[in-house]
Amino acid sequence: MLRAFFLAVLALMATPVTAQSWYNVEVLIFARDHGSSEEIWPADLQPRYASRSVSIGAPQASEYVDPDALSRGAWQPLPEDQTVLQYMMERMASTGDYRQLYHKAWSQPIGDKGDTLPVYLSGGQTLATDDGNVPELEGTLHFSESRYVHVEPRIWFNTQSNGQRFYVDIDESRRLTGHEVYYFDHPMFGMLVRITR
Repeated sequence: MLRAFFLAVLALMATPVTAQSWYNVEVLIFARDHGSSEEIWPADLQPRYASRSVSIGAPQASEYVDPDALSRGAWQPLPEDQTVLQYMMERMASTGDYRQLYHKAWSQPIGDKGDTLPVYLSGGQTLATDDGNVPELEGTLHFSESRYVHVEPRIWFNTQSNGQRFYVDIDESRRLTGHEVYYFDHPMFGMLVRITR
């Protein structure tokens, strides 16, 4: 009996337990209506991002979500009074140089990269293309946590310059340390990520 108990304890000690912490995430993505048209952008880029993902507001549609996290309200939009970036967007939009593409806030568990689902984002206008209707903005944000929280964006923006449509992307992985709001820059669009516990 005692031997069986010790074997059970050893089995538990040998099994890695992945701890996940809960965070509130707020994301604001905006287009620069006067983005630089002098740079030459590759015309053949196509969106590439994680196929296993979860959508804000409809997490139950993903077969990969953790049922426990789902029952605790993960990936559901937070009330407006729990957001702060909309005020910044309103001030930016008042200049006439920026246009909102996406703004949402939610709670989610974040742990090891392999155990944390990327979040799928889409926004902006719906564009009619040769391949059918596509969102102006789409992609994923993949959060993970080891010692610090990290985010790996794969965000694609369908824009145009000199009458030509093409995709540009933000794919700068970053460690989130010491600040609440992080800015990701591109000449054609930008992203703000706010993460709090």
